Amino acid sequence: MPPHGVHVCYQATEAFDDAAVAAAVSLLSDEERAQYGRFHFLRDARDYAAAHALLRRTLSQFGDRPPDRWRFDKTTEGKPFLVDPGAFRISFSLSHAHGMVACAVTTAGDVGVDVECIDRDVNTGGIAARFFAPAEATNLQQLDGEARRCRFFDLWTLKEALVKALGTGLATSLPSLAFTVDANGGVSLDAPPEVAAHTWRFRLFSPGPRHRLAVAARHAGPEAVELIFRSSAHDA
Repeated sequence: MPPHGVHVCYQATEAFDDAAVAAAVSLLSDEERAQYGRFHFLRDARDYAAAHALLRRTLSQFGDRPPDRWRFDKTTEGKPFLVDPGAFRISFSLSHAHGMVACAVTTAGDVGVDVECIDRDVNTGGIAARFFAPAEATNLQQLDGEARRCRFFDLWTLKEALVKALGTGLATSLPSLAFTVDANGGVSLDAPPEVAAHTWRFRLFSPGPRHRLAVAARHAGPEAVELIFRSSAHDA
């Protein structure tokens, strides 16, 4: 893995058949299988299994063990980490939405990824009033129709990705994280000093026509962060 690289792997799941789901479930831990069995809707169970299997396979491309041998735990704030990683020092994050899953792995620093389905009904104004910074909400109100919907998901996925990377859970106030997305897709952040906004790099990406993905990667050095996106076949 490049020392400053962030690998982002994504996978569409709507075409999964029973065999593909079973293959994903076969890689999960007992705890993950139990969680898989608690979902009420088959598509949610499918995406959960696919996301965790994708992360396991991606870790095995760079690590020292097969996909079903990775063990995970969570901090008190809910951030997952590897148990007994040995010399394999890596940060990772995963996300799943209806029909799309994604993970990000890197040795460069903290990382977070979020993917959202953008064709679902959302109350953009109501959510923005509760969770967006005033400048973000104002920017959103100045847009119409599809442009407003697209910008809403840009901002929401960026916030979710950063919160995952920070690993502070509910301790992070979403309205305190003010993102700006310019006309070329460049992202800037205004945040409290403890977030150290200058140490973060962000990227927005569309893994498919119905989904939006954001990556947040912490990197304090002068070197450029290389984000490497690739899709994964479910039989990989």
